[in-house]
Amino acid sequence: MKPMLSFYRKEMLRFFRDRRFFILSLGMPIIFYLIFVNQVGSKQMLSGTTWKAYFMVSMAAFGIIASSVNALGVRLASERTSGWVRWLKTTPLSPTGYAVVKMLVQLSISLLIILVIFLIGVLFQGVTMPFWQWIAIFLWLWLASFPFAALGVLIGFAGNAAQILGTLIYLAISMLGGLWTPIQVLPSSMQTIAKWMPSYRYAHPAWNILAGQGIAWQDIAILLGYTIVFLMISVYVQKTKSFRRSTSTNSVS
Repeated sequence: MKPMLSFYRKEMLRFFRDRRFFILSLGMPIIFYLIFVNQVGSKQMLSGTTWKAYFMVSMAAFGIIASSVNALGVRLASERTSGWVRWLKTTPLSPTGYAVVKMLVQLSISLLIILVIFLIGVLFQGVTMPFWQWIAIFLWLWLASFPFAALGVLIGFAGNAAQILGTLIYLAISMLGGLWTPIQVLPSSMQTIAKWMPSYRYAHPAWNILAGQGIAWQDIAILLGYTIVFLMISVYVQKTKSFRRSTSTNSVS
């Protein structure tokens, strides 16, 4: 337990020292939120709620996706290429402990992102809603972020290309999934694409909660499907890399 707690503290400290985290996961969502809410008008109505509340949820989802896909993926790639993972094998920390701590750190970062974006919405835009809606949206955004953490793990196998790949993917799925522009104003073809994006299925239940509606089973099913696919590909890539290293070692010997 002690190695896990020590590793967790060090990982959190690394996060707070990472400028990429503050720029991509907090800075960009906050700036986008304040700019676009004021451009459209905070009192504008959309899908049964106010634009300022709707876009607050969008930017909270955007920040979590940025942290999970880009920041986590780049960090994992850096650890693999730098030999950090191999060094950890010499410590009392087990592989299971390593995975658990990574998951807890990502959940902690997601928690922070949601709290900060919500606080910005309340203090600067006067967002209000019943207490149960705050809790329901918070829990959904926090606990339903696993598909993007799985995608971040997959991107971590990209090595030196992880930063470019992670940036392109999280920007693309955020844009195509309606986090920047509501899909209601997009052409029908783009709306069809958006509804298959994990980013849309992640934010859509939170938008529904804002409007006093429930969570659709399609959202959960599609997110679960993405999670399984990302994890299966990660396992395949890991086995392939291990096989190649084993083959290379046997050839040299």
